[in-house]
Amino acid sequence: MRYLTISSIYTSMLGTLFIASSFQVNAHGYVRLPESRSYQCSVDSYDGTAKTPTNPNCKDGGLYEPQSIETQKGFPESGPPDGKIASGGIERFSDLDEQSPTRWNKVDMKTGANTFIWFLTMAHSTKDWRFFITKNGWDQSAALTRSAFDLTPFCKRDDNGAMPSTSVDIKFNCNIPTDREGYHVILATWDVADTQNAFYQVIDVNLSK
Repeated sequence: MRYLTISSIYTSMLGTLFIASSFQVNAHGYVRLPESRSYQCSVDSYDGTAKTPTNPNCKDGGLYEPQSIETQKGFPESGPPDGKIASGGIERFSDLDEQSPTRWNKVDMKTGANTFIWFLTMAHSTKDWRFFITKNGWDQSAALTRSAFDLTPFCKRDDNGAMPSTSVDIKFNCNIPTDREGYHVILATWDVADTQNAFYQVIDVNLSK
């Protein structure tokens, strides 16, 4: 009969924890162009002099893991609850749900043709990629809800289960609606094909024609 010692059990548990931790750190993707809210909260967005992220006072809001805002796929029918769309409903990222006209740094963009880039830290079999934008007249001082967004994506690509290359930029050519101007929020979703999950990124933009 084989007996497991306390030491061997402890070692096995540590190994399991290490694997789980490594998976979390390596997972999975964020929008780097235009820079998403969580990416601008991260250490990777240091400007090289101030040594602080572009978006200040984010606490845990993507500081080290802008790629880990992962929750149920199928927005808008499912996915993160209203009021917690930016954080994916994940408590440690809840700072991302703060919302006011001045809370977040905005990326200046023009309407019409634009390039968006998802950077993948881990590839997944992909169902689709979608981009939504807030409606004209949305409440800039209220936490993001489905009612704030035009729920028809202005840009979509179906990948039908294809596997992207590992650690790469995935580029999209999208047309931002020309009837939008000023401060808007873009929601980018990456729905995984072989799990129930998706990755969510919100992007604060200042639009002009």
